[in-house]
Amino acid sequence: MCKDTVSFFDTTCRDGKQAPGNNHGPSDTVRIARLASIMGVRVFEAGFAASSSLDFESVSRTASEVGGIIVCSLARTLEQDIIASARALENAVTSPRLHTFIATSDLHLLYKLRLSRDEALEAAVHAVSQARTYVDDVQFSAEDATRTDPQYLAAVVRKVILAGARTINLPDTVGYATPSEIAAMVTNILENVPEVREYKVTLSVHCHNDLGLATANTLAGVKAGARQVECTVNGIGERAGNTHYAEVLMALVTRSDYFGISHNLDTKVIGQMAQLVSTVIGKNIPDTLPIVGEHVFAHGAGIHQHGVLTNPLVYEIMSPELVGWIAERFPLSSQSGRHGLERRLQVLGYTLTASALGDCYKDFLKLAETKVLVSDADLHTLFR
Repeated sequence: MCKDTVSFFDTTCRDGKQAPGNNHGPSDTVRIARLASIMGVRVFEAGFAASSSLDFESVSRTASEVGGIIVCSLARTLEQDIIASARALENAVTSPRLHTFIATSDLHLLYKLRLSRDEALEAAVHAVSQARTYVDDVQFSAEDATRTDPQYLAAVVRKVILAGARTINLPDTVGYATPSEIAAMVTNILENVPEVREYKVTLSVHCHNDLGLATANTLAGVKAGARQVECTVNGIGERAGNTHYAEVLMALVTRSDYFGISHNLDTKVIGQMAQLVSTVIGKNIPDTLPIVGEHVFAHGAGIHQHGVLTNPLVYEIMSPELVGWIAERFPLSSQSGRHGLERRLQVLGYTLTASALGDCYKDFLKLAETKVLVSDADLHTLFR
């Protein structure tokens, strides 16, 4: 990876699947992984092998059936978890990754793990060392990193790097941090852990959306030096969800002048991926979900329709074709203008004189006042 290229770590089928109603089986995990590989995703976290037989099968099948992508399994810092992940990954067609984690904040250590800082550090180092006996590619995550004492976090990162971890993930596990705090955390590690540069370690950020800041926080991490971002398709995940990868990707594309960082993803697959995951989990994509929602490139107001018909850049900062978006761009309502009506009628095969369009528009407004949206069937009737 070039130092100025961000790689995408897809955790749709692990962290995304943990939210209520998002569970799915091994076959669907393989389907999503295949499309992620086509898109150019670098790492695909297929599951938590030790958590269930289905997750073990999801990791095992994805690793052995999907090429061109690094398949990853999550594991706690427990010997049985490391072994289960290693077994699930043993037939991988591409060199796999084992991802181990432990909480590092005092809050988690005291109330969840009941461990001291020294005990947690020892467990982290032992797990990374054990994982390295099975795979070359080991990632370590300091759970609740954003609420961890910065000096202790740096000490943990240093020790796990020396134990063999080459990707260090700094999660905002509960969506607590602000962008400036994420940037400060990444900067703290880069400035106080020289082993990051010495061993060419990749820093990663994993943000949750509890305060609606997941994308902003992820981009702040990238700006500060993180070169892996952990995201899910459509932002699905625990509580308010994970970082919606399409937002991060298109921010890097649309604002390349600001970020100056490249990526290896095919943006035209975004729409297809969003629809696939929506179908798999049986949940509709929110209409206004950035990049992929049904209405994010739709223009209902007459002024907006006129502007976009004249030049899309007037009201669109990216083209729908660039992200594989498919939906009705000009849904008609009582807010729509003559230009929008004329355009839709032309799509349906009708051409009107200026006078006829004026009469038709008057009738259209009367109809539109009785409906939320005017359908194509309504327009056929109106024209006749």
